[in-house]
Amino acid sequence: MHRTKLSRLLRLAIVPAFSVGVAVPVNAQTPAPNDGKTSPNATQTIPHNSSYRAMRTSKMIGMQVRNAEGKNLGKISDLIVNMNTGDVRYAMLEFDAGIFTAEQLFAVPTTKLRMAADRDDLVYNMTRDKLERASIDRRVWGNRQPIDSAYLRTLDKVWGVVQPAQGALAHRASDLIGKDVNSRSGEDIGDIKDLVINMATQKVHYAVLAFDPSWTSPERLYAFPLRSFNLTADREKVVLDIDKARLQSMKAFTDRDFARLNDSTWVADIDRYFVTVLPVLVASPKAGGNASNTEPTSLSALFTRLDDNKNGMLSKTEVKDSADVDRNWSRMDKDGNGTVSRDEFMSNYTIDAK
Repeated sequence: MHRTKLSRLLRLAIVPAFSVGVAVPVNAQTPAPNDGKTSPNATQTIPHNSSYRAMRTSKMIGMQVRNAEGKNLGKISDLIVNMNTGDVRYAMLEFDAGIFTAEQLFAVPTTKLRMAADRDDLVYNMTRDKLERASIDRRVWGNRQPIDSAYLRTLDKVWGVVQPAQGALAHRASDLIGKDVNSRSGEDIGDIKDLVINMATQKVHYAVLAFDPSWTSPERLYAFPLRSFNLTADREKVVLDIDKARLQSMKAFTDRDFARLNDSTWVADIDRYFVTVLPVLVASPKAGGNASNTEPTSLSALFTRLDDNKNGMLSKTEVKDSADVDRNWSRMDKDGNGTVSRDEFMSNYTIDAK
């Protein structure tokens, strides 16, 4: 399933019938290109609780990294992703000659990186002593073996990173992209085209599956939460608990939707789809296939996303760009006070799968 088609380089897709995006909040818009008046090294911090900001992993790998003064440091060589939680734990940096030895790669927590205003590169305020303790031989990294757990423990100690209690399935992002995906019956149904990362939380929001019906049919792309996938015992393939017939019944999108990755309507409707439609179509290996295990968390995340001013209440203005939530307004705002609390939202926002 590593056949390369022109369409695979051009298209990104999401599943059924999301509404067309309209106005995007200022804090979610793509910054204007540098017109010469803006400092080329202007950056914005990406704290854990900042606004949603999506990036394709395939674009992030190879992205330039600069210091706060705008000097090129090197580039991102790879990312370490936790398959259980979706956390993007570390970025593997390849520094330019004269800064560090070319034979080494250096792990940096993604929380230490900042996005450049033009979105073409990342900024890192280098901590040399920690980097020297977080290095790995390029040849060892490139042997494509499972990431050494002892090395991960060293990184966590160096950077003070606390990992979740469940077993960590750390994986190179470069290995996940292009990895074959099998159906529940063992059929080859495609490969992972890309991972879309929410840089605000340093988590994979969803993976994009490239499904190739046949040599004579165009490729179709679909989005699934990372929790929908599971690795085989030998870690060589990924399993998605869905069959081809059901997969083909889902609606794919075209390359024009790639530009909407950060549209607030688009993002809210993806979350709504993951809660209401996807559990009907695919079981989650990490949740036992029970949609109720993930629904409350996803609904809460949707509320947080819509709550632009972060006051714990939704207004009609905040939900107007999400057609599904807007249609449910009277059901949620039972007291008619013009606002909806998190409890009201969680208890009353229901919508039929389409």
